[in-house]
Amino acid sequence: MIGNILFRMIKALIIAGLATVLSLAVLSLVMYRLNPGEKVLSLGIILTYIVSGFLGGLYMGHKMDRRKFLWGMGTGLCYFLVLCVLSACLPAGEITDGGAVIRAACFCIFAGCVGGMLG
Repeated sequence: MIGNILFRMIKALIIAGLATVLSLAVLSLVMYRLNPGEKVLSLGIILTYIVSGFLGGLYMGHKMDRRKFLWGMGTGLCYFLVLCVLSACLPAGEITDGGAVIRAACFCIFAGCVGGMLG
């Protein structure tokens, strides 16, 4: 049972990761071609968090029978934690304020919760 849930969670995180890669590729193309500015970049990154967390939560909610919103929230939280681990592995860059990190966590978790409810 636990192995099955773990497999589903990993699959949901892979779906969220693929959505992230696709979203960031589109965002980088838009930034390269149009050069719209930092506000569009920030909005694109937030939308990436939301879409990826939603899709991961949607998958997890679809696969689970009960408490789908909690499974979606868990998926959003795991997605955020994976993002934190990956960003910690990258070379040091500009330090983000704590508020931006908390907002990103909220976007990921809330989007996962909504995806889980609809799954």
